[in-house]
Amino acid sequence: MATLEFDEQTRPTAADMWGKFRALGGLQHLLDSAAPAVGFLLGYGIWNAKIGVLIALAVAVGIGAYRLLHGDSIKVVAISVAAVAVFSLFVGITGESRGFYLPDLLVSAAGTLAFGIAAVTRRPLSHWLCRRIGLEPAETADPAARLRLHRRVTLAWFVFWALHLVVMVPLYTANQVVILGSVALVLGKPALVVMLAATWLWVRRSLHSAQEVTPNRKVSR
Repeated sequence: MATLEFDEQTRPTAADMWGKFRALGGLQHLLDSAAPAVGFLLGYGIWNAKIGVLIALAVAVGIGAYRLLHGDSIKVVAISVAAVAVFSLFVGITGESRGFYLPDLLVSAAGTLAFGIAAVTRRPLSHWLCRRIGLEPAETADPAARLRLHRRVTLAWFVFWALHLVVMVPLYTANQVVILGSVALVLGKPALVVMLAATWLWVRRSLHSAQEVTPNRKVSR
């Protein structure tokens, strides 16, 4: 899969991120990922949950076939179809239409727990994750400053996941499937993409600012 990269000498901006996102076909992928969920809502609203599941799976398989014909990897397509299959499976496991959104709640709960523990223990999870993917360099001029930054980033991710639970759990409990599904379309992949982009810009800009300050300090000596 392609990754978003910026010149080390250029301060990354939201416009840069948007341009890269469009160049990688991000908008199309967002629409493709939302289509099965929309299919489920339509099927559920017009008929029932079983029809909704069948429509969601049919849409996922159809989009997967289209992607394969246009050069997408089998792995990426398989993961996309498998994700819809897992969501659909939860309808059968729970015996309820709202079960389609239970995986969303489980992921949100896991994210809230992981980033919450990291925030409380002051061991920023984002620092480790960013280093794993190469966004955060292994060595920096001021490691303490980087940890302080990532404590804030980790806290932001905790709030992000916790907000999902605050909004979606009451709707799930009240069995408001249509509203829950509509909210999930926004708080799902679109919100995650925005949060990832914001994190990328936050971390990259802080690195860029640190590189600007360090030479100035050397000169003043």
